[in-house]
Amino acid sequence: MEQRPLGQTGLRVSALGFGCGSVGGIFVRGVPDEQRKAFDEAVAAGITYFDTAPGYGDGRSEENLGRVLAETGAPVVVGTKVRLPPADAADAAGAVRRSLETSLRRLRRERIDLLQLHNRVTERRDAGAGALSVEDVLGPVADALRAVKAAGLVEHIGFTGLGDTAAVHRVIAAGAFETVQTYFNALNPSAGWAGRNGGSAQDFAGLIDRAASARTGVIVIRPLAAGALGGQEQRHPVAGDPGTSLDSGGDYATARDRARAVEELARALDLESPAELAVRFALAKAGVSTVLVGLSDRVQLQAALRWAERGPLDNEAIERVLALPR
Repeated sequence: MEQRPLGQTGLRVSALGFGCGSVGGIFVRGVPDEQRKAFDEAVAAGITYFDTAPGYGDGRSEENLGRVLAETGAPVVVGTKVRLPPADAADAAGAVRRSLETSLRRLRRERIDLLQLHNRVTERRDAGAGALSVEDVLGPVADALRAVKAAGLVEHIGFTGLGDTAAVHRVIAAGAFETVQTYFNALNPSAGWAGRNGGSAQDFAGLIDRAASARTGVIVIRPLAAGALGGQEQRHPVAGDPGTSLDSGGDYATARDRARAVEELARALDLESPAELAVRFALAKAGVSTVLVGLSDRVQLQAALRWAERGPLDNEAIERVLALPR
């Protein structure tokens, strides 16, 4: 498994990351034995980055990952998150500390490798959407994250690059965070190629290149578009509800419709599935540190490992993905 630098953190993380979230579901709704076996197989194959959050299963993901970490003692990099109700922005220091201490207890760790803000970022605070303003994020929230880092509870800090595109770019430009979670996939590759959003979804305006030029670590999220690019009509029993799309506008049903063109291209390229195309497409983008794949079982893990071993898509295949109708 290729290990890539995570921006300027000094950490190196596997090109393929293990998503322990609700959409894949194995660390939320899976059974303990399967969780342990999946973890062991992932580590044996070279996966070194595991992503979780307090909101994944109301803490179950952190608890289950924490149990496995304690059982194995594996030296992996763990990222978790903090989501602040906008009303708590004025007391960001207290809210961040309380959330982090709960995460530490669940994960059975004394410190976290990476703590990331999980709110959307907008030009103005939006309590209804749970969004924080740029001023919130670069002011009291960044101060609160730096405080827990100074206290030795966190090694590095990052944020989730969702919300208003311009607002997210402003946060990147300020240099207050070491990593950014970036929505990027074959249905909406605009974080890698500005304007390639088809006009109906959010244009992330080349966020990956902007982040990479600032030496910010890029963590790709939703490379399979919450399963829309999985090539299966039926969702896995362990998989969670895909919910609304993380890019503004659209829904899962629309994404599945748009995925038909990706499925046809995958067949034309003689790939196993659109999921293989999606994973290898995300791995191919320069500036990406790790691609998080949400998993439901070990069969999916083994497939993702097989695709990662085959390496990123070549330039010709990438151009064919970018030329797809959107």
